[in-house]
Amino acid sequence: MTTRLRGDEPQPRAQSDWILPSRSLFDEIEAHAKILPWTHGRDRIDLITWFAAVGEPAYDTLLGFLTDERPVVVTTALAALGATGDSRLVQHIRDAENPQWDGTLLLESARTRVRLGDWEAMPVLISGLESDEAFVRGLCAQSLFQATKEKMGFNAHDSLPEREAAVARWRSWWKSREGDELLAQN
Repeated sequence: MTTRLRGDEPQPRAQSDWILPSRSLFDEIEAHAKILPWTHGRDRIDLITWFAAVGEPAYDTLLGFLTDERPVVVTTALAALGATGDSRLVQHIRDAENPQWDGTLLLESARTRVRLGDWEAMPVLISGLESDEAFVRGLCAQSLFQATKEKMGFNAHDSLPEREAAVARWRSWWKSREGDELLAQN
């Protein structure tokens, strides 16, 4: 993410796919990046919001976090990237996805990609509706609703048979749309 040009003073990369930050913004991004792994609760949400508001000058830092070994760091970076709404990030996120990702990381990547307009990740969210954890089911349902404005009668707290029926409706809905050229991500 950074190169050392003069002594130990970090400098922004000279080349990037994104707008480079000013020196003072670079310093702020670095300061926020240092505390990211150690935040919790509302502080983490505030950090996600801050990075999303900074936008493009923070993309190199956030994308760099996608290779971190700590799942909480990766999911926080994904949440911030998704909150930007910048569909140019989709391919970078796809490229960073690790075959080792499962569970939370896979679902957060899918949520992020769908938020950014990559509907190829829909099947992952639909599968997430079957999670044993109501919180995970709820996040997946929320993401599906935000992208499609559809609920298919799914409620994360319904009984198993009711949830299974709703998941079947989601799968049928997706099957009828997955080949739609308008939904294809370039």
